[in-house]
Amino acid sequence: MKFPRLLTIAAPAALIAGCVHPAPPAAPYHAVSNQGWHLVIDDKHVTFLAGGGQAPILQPRPQPVIGVAGEIYQTQRINVNIVHASCAAAGRTYPDRVQVYVDGVLRNGCGGL
Repeated sequence: MKFPRLLTIAAPAALIAGCVHPAPPAAPYHAVSNQGWHLVIDDKHVTFLAGGGQAPILQPRPQPVIGVAGEIYQTQRINVNIVHASCAAAGRTYPDRVQVYVDGVLRNGCGGL
């Protein structure tokens, strides 16, 4: 009789485990835009490349905040919001929409390379 009771306890635990949010994207994560900027999130840094000969902005990679729709990375100068929803940029379709605030300026793009 203990076996069926164990199943009734284990079944809800398995359902709850299935509701755990996915892990953040594997590093390095890339995002791009039609405006020419590029973002890279690797194991150690969040790097924003504005293009046009501007110097890259490099920040230490924080632990991401795992949200309902994706991940959020917040640094002193760069804040990244990744939403797992289809996005088109630079002539192709990407799995994520990406909002990047660099020094308070919003930029929109796509990511998931």
